Amino acid sequence: MLTSMGAPRASLLSAAAALVMVACEADSGFAPIDPELFVVQGYLFAGEPVSDFTVTSVLPIDSDSSVVPEPISDAQITLIRDGARFDLVPTSGEPGRYHYPGMDLTVRVGDLFDMEISHGGIEAFARTSVPERPTGLRLSSDSLLVPDFSTFDPRQGRPDLPEPMLARWTNPDSELHFVVVDNVEPDPEILPTTEIATRIAPRLIQPPTANDSSFVALLSLTHFGDHWLRVYRVNQEYADLYEGIVQDSRDLNEPPSNIVGALGVFSAFSADSAFFVVARATDGS
Repeated sequence: MLTSMGAPRASLLSAAAALVMVACEADSGFAPIDPELFVVQGYLFAGEPVSDFTVTSVLPIDSDSSVVPEPISDAQITLIRDGARFDLVPTSGEPGRYHYPGMDLTVRVGDLFDMEISHGGIEAFARTSVPERPTGLRLSSDSLLVPDFSTFDPRQGRPDLPEPMLARWTNPDSELHFVVVDNVEPDPEILPTTEIATRIAPRLIQPPTANDSSFVALLSLTHFGDHWLRVYRVNQEYADLYEGIVQDSRDLNEPPSNIVGALGVFSAFSADSAFFVVARATDGS
């Protein structure tokens, strides 16, 4: 398998980039922030392992762009559902990241979770619920066909590529959704288009959209074979954070946070999924 089948490891947007750059100076326009405060990003995905929690320090908003927040690997994080407590542990080799190591925690649609986190004498709390899955997911095609590049003369320009695949879902209320695509082959063959692709990472994570559809182009993929496409419904906490991050810079406000006692976001997502294949075009196809 090319990538983990679990939750998206890379956030669909850099929530930390907005949340850690908080002002510590009163003349910045923000209220002064306790430098001992920390930033939490905790994401639950229905039917997937609990592994997408990070804790970092905060940075002044005027910090050098090359400075990154310090990961915090000694926080205590507990999830609570229906009175049962589940303690997260640091993830080996990934400073600042946490996961639940047991097999007795399954995230289900409709679950209500509380989170308790403490570090450096500061205690923080948050709550989220797991939203309903998207409905009506359908793909415009079950395959993307790759033309034969071996006989193509590069002086003639790029060969014709297939039309992008369209993923559609039901979204009457214009809720935020995002699309994740993974290659699920055990030993996938790289695409000849990868050298001119718009991205080289094996996982495709699209930005959130309030639309009811999204395109997947061949140039956004990197390998032949079966692909697993998931459409995630975004919970309101994350929608608020996303809208806060993309606000007009002329009307800058501190990004929303649903963490009481600290900064960050604790949210949950649910997905519907479908499969398609990237294959070589054959004569007459």
